[in-house]
Amino acid sequence: MAGEDPLEFAFQVDRFMRRLNARVHAQAPEFDREKVGPIGGMILMTLAEVQPAPMQRIATMMGRDKAQLSRMFSSLERKGLVERAANTTDQRSSLLSLTPKGGELVDAIKHAVGGAVGDLLAPLDPQERSEMLRLLAKT
Repeated sequence: MAGEDPLEFAFQVDRFMRRLNARVHAQAPEFDREKVGPIGGMILMTLAEVQPAPMQRIATMMGRDKAQLSRMFSSLERKGLVERAANTTDQRSSLLSLTPKGGELVDAIKHAVGGAVGDLLAPLDPQERSEMLRLLAKT
């Protein structure tokens, strides 16, 4: 059975993600008015999930080096999408949070991703989509 083969599973997940990325990228001119790009969008989506958070946590969740993301965080801050606050438990780091403007962009990204996922999952019946969501929530 194909579902039991980790290599086939990895290929199908990668294929799905490439198709999803292509669809979201095609819609980017409609919602990415701040020109944050894919990495900026991933940062904002990750931050929305765990805010407020130190940059190191966001970097770890994204599988990126903190230094790689530092310039992007500064750019997002200049654009008014994220803000920094003192971290009272660790003076060496700041806590990052979305601004209301950043939250609006996250909502736009979620809608774009949701539409793209909906297109990709259209061949599945409602029960299959429900099951897929249940399984994904376990990861």
